[in-house]
Amino acid sequence: MTHLRGGKPLSVVAEIERFGTVARRKDLLARGCTDWGLAQAAGSGIIVKVGRGYFAVPGADPLDIRLARYQARRTCLSKAKQLGLWVIQEPALTHVAAAHGHAISGCVVHRVSGPQTIMEILRQCIRCGSELDALLAMESAVVLKHCTIPALRAEFSRGSDSRARTILAMLDPQSMSIVETIARYYLRQAGYNVQSQYFQKGVGHLDLLIDGLLGLETDGAAYHNTPDGWATDLVRDNLLTVRGMWHLRVSARMVLERPELMLDWVRQTMTRINSLPA
Repeated sequence: MTHLRGGKPLSVVAEIERFGTVARRKDLLARGCTDWGLAQAAGSGIIVKVGRGYFAVPGADPLDIRLARYQARRTCLSKAKQLGLWVIQEPALTHVAAAHGHAISGCVVHRVSGPQTIMEILRQCIRCGSELDALLAMESAVVLKHCTIPALRAEFSRGSDSRARTILAMLDPQSMSIVETIARYYLRQAGYNVQSQYFQKGVGHLDLLIDGLLGLETDGAAYHNTPDGWATDLVRDNLLTVRGMWHLRVSARMVLERPELMLDWVRQTMTRINSLPA
């Protein structure tokens, strides 16, 4: 079911999917949908009314439907995950936005009455999450082009936003993955200078360069545990050795579950490097 916005076709389903699998009537109207268009789409079965003022696409997530019946929707780290932002682990209790602010079983309720903008979601991530959780959400929002660093700087300019500005100063839009960002965070916390996506002539980009001396590759299973990925890594490792560049390769699992081991390897290697004759 489509109607017009500015003379162009507008898909009701596509507009709902901008918000996930369920959306508020208020937000859909703000996007250019009309009550007539929503009623027509619901009448034809293209969308389903699942709560007072809430519509869903067929096959919508059961949790989103349940929340709609409580006049609530995902927010904070729970919404960040749904939007594809980088989240290490979803909260044990779903974080939801509800204008009424009343308790909902199995949820952490944020009193929110307005639309769920990306900035509001990030603000909640900063308020609720750890420093690393907030960094991942903010950095991925930039990398995935949900917003820009200048827009973040303008949003978090109030006196009460000092924590957000501290995290904003850590952002690196060159980051290519959640694992790379996590590794960079721990390394900088340990006092190292870290550069993302360092280009080595004849080899390509290394995930991280530590103190200008040690390359670090952070390997996720999806790409690296394949025949092509393994062959590429082998060539790159050999080329780095031929060029005399110190480098380490660590797994995503190590970065996520045993960062202290990664830091110990880096410390030992840097000690070796610094002990060499100049």
